[in-house]
Amino acid sequence: MRGGFRQTGRRRRQREVGMTMVEIMVAVTIMAALVAVAFPVMRGFNERNRLRAAAREMVGLMKYARAEAVLGQRITSVFLDLEKREFRLDLRQPEPEKRSTGGAQPKKSLFEQPRALHRDIWFEEVTTVEDNVIDGKVIAVDFFPDGSASPAMITLANRNNRRITIEVLKPTGLTEVTNGSAADKRAAAEEKRASCPRCEAGRGRAV
Repeated sequence: MRGGFRQTGRRRRQREVGMTMVEIMVAVTIMAALVAVAFPVMRGFNERNRLRAAAREMVGLMKYARAEAVLGQRITSVFLDLEKREFRLDLRQPEPEKRSTGGAQPKKSLFEQPRALHRDIWFEEVTTVEDNVIDGKVIAVDFFPDGSASPAMITLANRNNRRITIEVLKPTGLTEVTNGSAADKRAAAEEKRASCPRCEAGRGRAV
C-alpha cells in the first residue's frame, strides 16, 4: 500500500512538473507575440520623441540667440545647413584680446558648435526671405537687438511621415511650434481666419 501511494505521488508530481513546463512554454510564446506587436509601436514612439527633441533643441538655440541679441546689442544668427542636416549658432562676437588690434576674429563657443539632426530626421521645408538664403543650401535666421527676427518657417520630418513646424515671428523673434507641415499650418490659419475674422489667425504656442 505504501509503495502504491509513493508511486501515485510520484506520478502526480511528474504530471505537475509536466504542466509547469507547458505553462512556461505558453507564457514564453505569449510574451514573444506581445514583443513582436509592441516593438513597432515602441519604435514609432521613440522616433516621434526624437523629432520632438530635435524641435525643442532648435527652439532652445533660437531663444538663446534672441536673448544674446537683445542683451549684447548685436545681431546673432542660427544657421540651418539643409544639405548636412545641421544647425548652429553664430554669436558674431570677436575675441576680447584681439579687439584693440582691429583684426578681430570670431570666437567659437560651445553653443556655436554644429548640432546634427538624427539620421532619420531632416529639413523637409524651410521658407524665409531671399536675403537669408546662402548658396541655396544654408538658411540664416537672424535675431536683432530690438528683439525682432528675420521671419522663417521650418518643417522637420521623419521617416514615419510625422512633421513639426517651427515658425519664427518677425516682430517679436519668438517661435511657434505646431504639429504638421507648413502647408497644414497655413491651411489651419486660413480656416480660422475665415471662421473668425477678428481672431488672431493661425497662432500656435509662442515660445
